Amino acid sequence: MLLDSVNSPIDLKKLSIEELSALCNELRDEIVSITSKNGGHLGSNLGIIELTVAMHYIFNAPVDKFIFDVGHQCYAHKLLTGRQNLMKNLRQEGGASGFIDPLESEYDCFISGHASTSISASLGIAKARDLNHQNFKVISIVGDGSMSGGMIYEAINNIGSTRDFIVILNDNQMSISKTVGGMSKYLSKLLSSKKMLSARGRISSFLEKMPKKTASIIENFIKNCIGIIKGSNIFENLGFQYIGPVDGHDLQTLLTILENVRDYATHKPVLLHVFTEKGKGHKPAEDDIYKLHGVTTTEKSPNSFGNIFSRNIVELAKNNKKIVCITAAMKSGCGLSEFANLFPERFFDVGIAEAHAVTFAAGLTKEGFSPFVCIYSTFLQRAFDQIYHDVFLQNLPVRFIVDKAGLPGKDGKTHSGIYDIAMFSMFENFHIFVPSNTEDFEEALCFAGSNNDSPTVIRFSKSDIPALKEKYISQSSNTLIINVGGLLSSVQQAIKISGIKGDIFDVFKIQPFDFEKLATIIDAYKYVFVVENGIAGGFASTLQTYVPKKLHIITISKIPVIHDSREKQMENNALGARDIADMLIKTCV
Repeated sequence: MLLDSVNSPIDLKKLSIEELSALCNELRDEIVSITSKNGGHLGSNLGIIELTVAMHYIFNAPVDKFIFDVGHQCYAHKLLTGRQNLMKNLRQEGGASGFIDPLESEYDCFISGHASTSISASLGIAKARDLNHQNFKVISIVGDGSMSGGMIYEAINNIGSTRDFIVILNDNQMSISKTVGGMSKYLSKLLSSKKMLSARGRISSFLEKMPKKTASIIENFIKNCIGIIKGSNIFENLGFQYIGPVDGHDLQTLLTILENVRDYATHKPVLLHVFTEKGKGHKPAEDDIYKLHGVTTTEKSPNSFGNIFSRNIVELAKNNKKIVCITAAMKSGCGLSEFANLFPERFFDVGIAEAHAVTFAAGLTKEGFSPFVCIYSTFLQRAFDQIYHDVFLQNLPVRFIVDKAGLPGKDGKTHSGIYDIAMFSMFENFHIFVPSNTEDFEEALCFAGSNNDSPTVIRFSKSDIPALKEKYISQSSNTLIINVGGLLSSVQQAIKISGIKGDIFDVFKIQPFDFEKLATIIDAYKYVFVVENGIAGGFASTLQTYVPKKLHIITISKIPVIHDSREKQMENNALGARDIADMLIKTCV
């Protein structure tokens, strides 16, 4: 295999064009094989293979800096930069991360797990380079709908005439869900203008035969009057030399254009618009770009929190025409596909724009609607200011459905939903639910649907869901275990493993909460444990201020969380049933 001989981009540059094409096929097979074993992002990585090969062939990484946005289009990049063995254990401890991570390789120069960050980071690196009088290229690879995020445009607004600065727009018209919004439509319009592109080519060829001065006069006239030579577009108006659109699977063309882009960028910033097909070369991924955006090696439980939410939000919406749902490019990921099909006029996918989603919801609330903002825990952190300024200060009843809270599993540190309790607990007017079972989750959703007085948060993890509460205080033992959220199964199993007679208090709602009443209950126990799938600043930290007695707090201790199975992450943080049982035995016997 050619791939076995490529341990760095230096090896890649020794190959012929025919061998590079064969290498692309091998990379596809390898990525399909790796993800079928370990799970991971499939479609986006299959779509960027030719572009990645061409980039490493033309540029000089790691001297030239590649900054990926989003990070889940990096598998071919990792395989070409000496990480083939790490990739065999992708998304497992000791193996490669599923995202860009500078701790993993010198070829990964900036962390990337969230979208719309790369141009800002790239611009910072480029300005530092210029201040240091250095000479290298900075290449931002923007993909999977990242152009829908507002931070991209804040960065573009500051680029000016930055030299040796290149943005490659890998346009597959997709993020996790289909890309939405005005920018998506604009890019599609650029892609569809083949007649215009052909006309530009013919006119450019004609002008090349003329004296430069005459050609320049004619070109300026046509550009100003008709606009078809350079097709004045938003990117050129913002200071880029726009090139494209280009077929991202035509390797020979990519090599030629990237070489020209590399040289031209010494004069002004360049944006290369490349169109690619998500899932390219693997028919199942081409046929179902939604399902095979990412693959998993485990079956999803029909009784998962996500599926329960999907069923319940539809029923709530049938009975309340004011309920609307908002997500940020995660229609399927947040369980909103059925809602969107049944109530298309009440469903809003705002693209990768979490901050906008929150303030948009606040505006809807002002006019009497009941918005549910459905966003993963770590993505929602990006809207902290909007949650504070636009929701909290006005006490608007926005409903936050916080998916993937707690330990992230194989997605690792960039997706660790362990800060949301600390974040939301700052806002004293918020109702915050941490259901651990089906019954409590449905009760929390009903409350959210009817509460029009203040904001509501429902956060839930990827944990197994006990069907019944099994929540009790008998005060028949000297040991109390307080569970907060998605670790109830671990607590229940730990009691059985340890053989210790212990009472469980399963916290269903952490705000508002009667801490003084719980402190009175705690007084009756000799040993008190608090188990929480979060960090300092959460429920346990607050409880400690009300209780003079020593609390044995069991919570996430190893930060950042390393990518691996959720079960392994629980063990690493002493949150597994066996770990909790050992602490019970050690403390209480």
